[in-house]
Amino acid sequence: MKIWFAASVAQSSCGGVSRSMMQFGRYLRNAGMQVEIIFASKKGDNYLKFSLSLALRLLKNLADPPDWIIARSSDSVFCAVLIRIFSLKTRIALHNHGWEEKVYQTEKRLPKRIITNPTGWKAQLVRFPLLKANLFLSDICICGTIEEARWIAARYRSSVGKLKVIPNGIEVPRKPYWPLQENFPLNLLSIGGFTWKKNLEYSLQLFRKVLGERHDSRLILVGTGKITEEKRQLLDFPGNSLTIIEKESPENMFRWYETCPFLISSSRYEGGRAFGILEAMARGCVVFATGIPSTKEIIRDKQNGILLTGTGPESDVSAILKLYENIEQIKRIGVSAWKYAKRNRIERQVKRMARVLQE
Repeated sequence: MKIWFAASVAQSSCGGVSRSMMQFGRYLRNAGMQVEIIFASKKGDNYLKFSLSLALRLLKNLADPPDWIIARSSDSVFCAVLIRIFSLKTRIALHNHGWEEKVYQTEKRLPKRIITNPTGWKAQLVRFPLLKANLFLSDICICGTIEEARWIAARYRSSVGKLKVIPNGIEVPRKPYWPLQENFPLNLLSIGGFTWKKNLEYSLQLFRKVLGERHDSRLILVGTGKITEEKRQLLDFPGNSLTIIEKESPENMFRWYETCPFLISSSRYEGGRAFGILEAMARGCVVFATGIPSTKEIIRDKQNGILLTGTGPESDVSAILKLYENIEQIKRIGVSAWKYAKRNRIERQVKRMARVLQE
């Protein structure tokens, strides 16, 4: 089977879309499939240019087209048109890493001042119609969460038969790291940058209060990207209580999961089950996360993690400090987190993907 994975993101990106394509591509290749992964140029193309370039690539390969094109959002819409025109054997899988219309609905519920990179009129006039056209023309639509699939099904009832839920997959160690330890430094890990979706400001707000109660606490921010002067004023913490890693490769993240027994995620929106949360759980970390729909598919409060309100700093800080004092609960939650992470191991998700592609 010949497969193209495609998305208009740069190959150097450490984001979830790039990671998902690379992981699925590598494991499907190991399973004997012929896989090509297609990224945008180094600087990154706009989505329209990338969609056209992917269609041009398909035109050049009419004599030997792929069996499947698995592409994000509207990236494969012009390929889908060509497939209809030339009656090609190629099938299209729309790989949904976060439905843009749903993201826009979330944006509208929030104050405009906190929205970074807001959805503009061009997206509403061009990208949304292309996305809907691609859903109509695609053979299947792969979603990373149950909730996202339900949202699409409710909005576009004709798509119900196309929807497949295949969450992100991770590599899980044979044993959880933290439940086997005796010492638990009060190190909190946060992954991601200053976007309205990640809501890093709230994590910093919580940590400032935690640090006021426990001076031995430490926060490590990984993957923040380049920090603007405007945001630097939020990072004024005493001594070495705050560490900032602007960019880290996914392959090196394990050292941070084994430095921090706790992960904090204040996200307002995730288009899939977050890699960072799943990987932290795989090490037996305790995850403190806001109770957004995608996170609730992963976290069972006080069983394999702790759900935060995301709006009540006092109660959220209290939940963090309370757990700090209970080593046995930390270990118990860590073991449960690791067991749940095994259900999301990459080998299992690849089998799901292969089964769907062979139907």
